[in-house]
Amino acid sequence: MENAADTPSRVSGRPRVDIDPYKAEIIALFEKKMKSDDICKHLKRQHDIQISARTLSKRLQVWGVKKVKENNSSNPALHARIKNLFFDVGLTDQEIVTVLHDEGYDVSNRTLRRLRHQLGIRLRLDSPTQQQAQVQEILDALTEEMDKGTIEGYGKELLHNHFRSKGYVFARDRLYSVYRMMRPDTVERRTSDVPRRPPPPKILAGPNLTWHVNGYSKLANFGFRIHAELDAYSRYVLWIHVGVDAHTAAGVLKNHLETVASKNRQPRTLRSDLESEVPLLADAHFALRRITEPDVQREQCCAPGRATDTHRIESWWAQLAKSVVTLYHVSHLSTSTVSSYIQLQNTDLSQNYFRDLHNEGLFSSAVIPEQVALFAIYMPTLRSHIKSYVQTWNMHNIRKQTDHPERTPGKPYMNYHHPPKGVENFGLPADVPTLQAMQQDHADYDTEQYLPPDTLHWCESQLQQLGFDPRKPPARLPGDLQPFRAVYLALRERAWHHERSGAEPKLAVCAAPGQGLRGYLPSGSGR
Repeated sequence: MENAADTPSRVSGRPRVDIDPYKAEIIALFEKKMKSDDICKHLKRQHDIQISARTLSKRLQVWGVKKVKENNSSNPALHARIKNLFFDVGLTDQEIVTVLHDEGYDVSNRTLRRLRHQLGIRLRLDSPTQQQAQVQEILDALTEEMDKGTIEGYGKELLHNHFRSKGYVFARDRLYSVYRMMRPDTVERRTSDVPRRPPPPKILAGPNLTWHVNGYSKLANFGFRIHAELDAYSRYVLWIHVGVDAHTAAGVLKNHLETVASKNRQPRTLRSDLESEVPLLADAHFALRRITEPDVQREQCCAPGRATDTHRIESWWAQLAKSVVTLYHVSHLSTSTVSSYIQLQNTDLSQNYFRDLHNEGLFSSAVIPEQVALFAIYMPTLRSHIKSYVQTWNMHNIRKQTDHPERTPGKPYMNYHHPPKGVENFGLPADVPTLQAMQQDHADYDTEQYLPPDTLHWCESQLQQLGFDPRKPPARLPGDLQPFRAVYLALRERAWHHERSGAEPKLAVCAAPGQGLRGYLPSGSGR
């Protein structure tokens, strides 16, 4: 008979993994609030040790390491972050919890709800008295924003997120109901647009796979250059620029390089229909890719923007046009909407306001005093409105559309920065020394400048005498389709007199950069 003590056990467990030599390292990572799963991945990557999160948790208990429970109720940094994610980014509770977890905060949905109430952020109003008071608050807020012209053409989601970014906590349906009551003509115009034929489905795999660079040309004849860069998967607006030279190589390239530097990553593919205007953009992206991937071909990382490929960014431009620049360029309105507007303002709505000035002989881009006056009055307003729209767009919710399966539902901010599980982030690191050298080459180009300093100073002085601040313009009257026309005509007249007098400063517009631009096509590589 065999001795049981000498017989190996028929049921043998897995051998115990010895992680004691890495005890100090593990505890240090734990105290830095690294998640257990991430610590396990770190051990596998650095020391080829495979353990589960459960095993790690048990070992920490054996070592006497306990999780320090934070007092979330008195954490000012956490409170500030919650306010930022709620108001500025427009996230839901679940999305806020996801972001906070990624940033190392241990906050549950229940804890977040309690903290929101502690901060005075309540989503529901059960009392009829409170609901009625909110309706009055909505009326006041809508009146103020409509006077500014900021929310013209906004839909339900954009409108709700716009006011949240201003610090208001309004019920979405209640807000839009009041808006429809106040501006039925605007809502009708928005919903009566003729739908375009949907493009073929094109499934886009994840953030930073493709960035689109495109421009809005409707105001180009009047000197305003508008360009933007969007992530194709999330439709997150990476940057937008309104200026006088953003269509040039230096303007678009500088914005692109600043985005790559700030995010410390670049896309796999850059698509644009502007390569004939901005050849340096494709050259720079190709050069950055070649640093880390010597065998990559230009066609793999730079592509033209075909219609089906750029549908997402084109549809975003259409949304921008409806919501922001319709005042300056009205392409088409429904018959009933035109009739209602003609009752308010007897003008030809088939043309935009700037075109009307041109047709009346009051504006020409070739006439310096008139171009200067137009920039001085309308550039700050246009920039402010578009910046507000982009902030609202990035935080609004894109609904799932059965006829457009290629469009990713959800908030652009979340889909770009915190994509759903299983969605790969395709961003690639950029070579920092090369990137910095590229940025330094164009450091002298000020893309924010829209008038030479002495000309801008003269305009601001004249506008101050006229009692007009372009950065804080007065409220517009309802139905006013020619905003600040009287101010423009007055400044135009003063600019004409100033130029004829020969006085200093000599009025001028910014010259587009054309000399000293460096190309980045890697040596020995062909196009």
